[in-house]
Amino acid sequence: MTYYTVCHDCGYKLLKASDGSEIEIYCPKCKVKMLIEIKDGKIIIQKILADKT
Repeated sequence: MTYYTVCHDCGYKLLKASDGSEIEIYCPKCKVKMLIEIKDGKIIIQKILADKT
């Protein structure tokens, strides 16, 4: 099965992927960095915060 993922901040359609995928991506529209995992039919999206060093 193919899953579509959109950015939670701006709604931009990011990608399509299948079960077992693990993707690190920047949203081209709002420049947010995310880690997207698709496991057992569940889509997990985590925002990656930039280091302030």
